[in-house]
Amino acid sequence: MNFMRYRSIPSLGPALLITVSATLGAIVHADPVASQPVATKHQMMKECMAKQKASAAGLSKEQMKKNCRDITQTERENAKADRERTDQTDATPRN
Repeated sequence: MNFMRYRSIPSLGPALLITVSATLGAIVHADPVASQPVATKHQMMKECMAKQKASAAGLSKEQMKKNCRDITQTERENAKADRERTDQTDATPRN
């Protein structure tokens, strides 16, 4: 009789594995916009300057800075618009 009671314990293993897998899957497939940290303007400029130096060897440093300021401003505006759109979507009641 005691053998029957312990026999159901191994069946918890697959159930636990499925639960953990589903939880991790939900975390991995979470909204990528919400999970990405917001880069600072300085970080964005630094990355942009590195890309400019690697791809545009003929430009002056001042021209690369101007290009990066424009690119950084556009990226930040786009990120802000995406956040606002996400906030509006989340705030809208669903029927």
